[in-house]
Amino acid sequence: MSIREITEEDINGVIEVYNSNQDFLMFHIGRQEVNIQWLIQEQKEMKAKDFKILVVKENESNAIIGFIDIGFMEECYLSLLMVHNEFRCKGYGKEIYDALEGYLRENNFRRIRIDVAYGYSEEVLQFWENRGFEGIKKIKLQWMDRLFDTIVMEKDLN
Repeated sequence: MSIREITEEDINGVIEVYNSNQDFLMFHIGRQEVNIQWLIQEQKEMKAKDFKILVVKENESNAIIGFIDIGFMEECYLSLLMVHNEFRCKGYGKEIYDALEGYLRENNFRRIRIDVAYGYSEEVLQFWENRGFEGIKKIKLQWMDRLFDTIVMEKDLN
């Protein structure tokens, strides 16, 4: 598995990952699929906030199996870690997160934060709790034109 910053040639693979997760799309943006224009706009908005999209490739096939939306700040902010639906429940999410956490520790980041929308999937909340994240507070989070009840979760990396 390799993780690197997105390039233009990765856009279709990232769209495929999004579109393989239709439950996520319906809950979060109210549609079953996204297209190139949507991803380019999302990428511009992320870049304006100093966030990066990192693609995750499977070594044997070189296929994009997931991606990470992340802001490398004093308190690193993990906006989204998504795995292609065909690769879910096979340990890839854990492997991707463990690689990310290793990178953050090596580069002296002290804390990582995620915001988890509740009412979407108990599995997602459990995944982050199993990685050592703790719920800090509940907030309202806006993504696009939607407002979500969200739990802020943090993990100290010291």
